[in-house]
Amino acid sequence: MSAEIAPTACLAEPRKAGRPRDPAKYSAIVAAAREAFFARGFHAATIEDIAHAAGVSKVTVYSRFGDKETLFEEVIRAESGRMAARFDAEMAAGNSLEERLNAFGLALTGFKFSEEHLAVDRVLMNEIAQMPELAQRFFAAGPELCMGRLGDVLGEAAARGEIDIDDADLAADDIVGLWLGGGDLGIKLGLEPPPSPEALRARVQRATRLFLKMVGSKP
Repeated sequence: MSAEIAPTACLAEPRKAGRPRDPAKYSAIVAAAREAFFARGFHAATIEDIAHAAGVSKVTVYSRFGDKETLFEEVIRAESGRMAARFDAEMAAGNSLEERLNAFGLALTGFKFSEEHLAVDRVLMNEIAQMPELAQRFFAAGPELCMGRLGDVLGEAAARGEIDIDDADLAADDIVGLWLGGGDLGIKLGLEPPPSPEALRARVQRATRLFLKMVGSKP
């Protein structure tokens, strides 16, 4: 399976602290934090409100996550895991490199243009001036892991002689740029609606074909 994209691994890396002692409380806290952060922003959301909504004490929240920044990071990991779970089956069904890249691109762009991700973007845009490290936590918990895994997959394909690339990480940037195009800023700013699933699928498939032509995909 090393040649296949493992989205769960790239988008929802397990926390080093290990499995939560009480999964139900963990899920309740993360769900309450998600709602609070997305609705009110990072600074306006309080641990007190999150604990109350989750039905636990502040002490429980702090003992499990340490601080609000780490809790936010865990919310991002959970969002990434939710996205990964939606396309694991589709990824496993892919045979050719083109099929696997299409599945990856559809999942990535679908998540990026989802209401959940747009809410995260709004939180970051509002808070980044006061807390630039918040953006770094978000980047490390999701996009950085994902891009790294995509680069690994392209590097493995190059090693097998399927494509001809000099730098797998740059190639990953190239194909993601083709998948997203130049319209994502307008969507983030609310100037235009996200693309429909049909339009997104057509765009991703076209972009993947263009990319594979550029890198000399072999049958």
